Amino acid sequence: MNTLLEIKDLNVSFQGNETETVTAVSCLSFSIREKETLALVGETGCGKSVVAHAIMRLLPPESRVKGRIEFGSKNLLELSEKEMAKLRGKEISIIFQNPSLALNPVYSIGHQLAEPLRIHGQEMGWKEKGEKKEKGKKKEKLERKMGNTNLSKVARALKRVGFSNPREYMGYYPSWCSGGMNQRFLIAASTMLDPFLLIADEPSKGLDRDRVSELENELKGLKEKSETALLLISHDLGFVRRLADRVAVMYAGEIVEIADPSSLFEKPLHPYTRGLLDSLPERGFVPIPGSSPSLSSPPAGCRFHPRCPIKEKRCMQERPELKESNGRAVRCFLCP
Repeated sequence: MNTLLEIKDLNVSFQGNETETVTAVSCLSFSIREKETLALVGETGCGKSVVAHAIMRLLPPESRVKGRIEFGSKNLLELSEKEMAKLRGKEISIIFQNPSLALNPVYSIGHQLAEPLRIHGQEMGWKEKGEKKEKGKKKEKLERKMGNTNLSKVARALKRVGFSNPREYMGYYPSWCSGGMNQRFLIAASTMLDPFLLIADEPSKGLDRDRVSELENELKGLKEKSETALLLISHDLGFVRRLADRVAVMYAGEIVEIADPSSLFEKPLHPYTRGLLDSLPERGFVPIPGSSPSLSSPPAGCRFHPRCPIKEKRCMQERPELKESNGRAVRCFLCP
């Protein structure tokens, strides 16, 4: 399959106080092929969500971004905001990790799902902010506010994520719905225009086991029904193992290992990956000693060496490169 997205030597830093710079992502490189699901995993604070926001060009103005993010023939980091806005939601879309914050409480679900259609040039006559919030909105009222074409597209998007009576839910507001329902609304909105790449940033966060199972089925269904590639960012390793075609493991702003799920879970190479898997309940719930380093002053050499049980002198002095072999990649002097 052809490469859809390629990130080369991405560096993202933020200015703290006058003397402190936090480098959240360092020399990061990976690619995603068409229709592929690549999962990005690692401990909280390792830089996973920063990568997602860098791709979408949604980082705050004080961030400093270097490297290349190539999508098709374009380097996203060189596009103007106007050019980037044409891609967001249409060619690249994101499911944010907190549906309660991502959805606007004063607009109905139908209004928010139709937003991508309006932004990308399709007429939508919805003017409802400040109107009385009636739970029993009728079909005729919806059709007055939205064109029939947009109404049908929103209804199809809701049906695709499991809502059997979509026109009823269009009139709902986020506060009327559960976290699982709102997560499905976000998925419907993000896939409204069948993007080439969908970024799911911690989509299972805060959901109970049943809702996670539903989400997993919805993402699998989307992949089967469309040609969308998926960048799945998650700390839920079981969820990742069932969905991903490849897994990239991040530690302290760097990728330390990339492999297919079977190889990664059955024979991890990097000491951090082994420690991460050993911390799972089904593997004894053994935590990795110590804590992740500060990204404003990371250790010299391998960033994992202060916590590594097999480190050597070289590991504390030299920074290992990410080496590829037999379809896998690992950043470690001591791994084959």
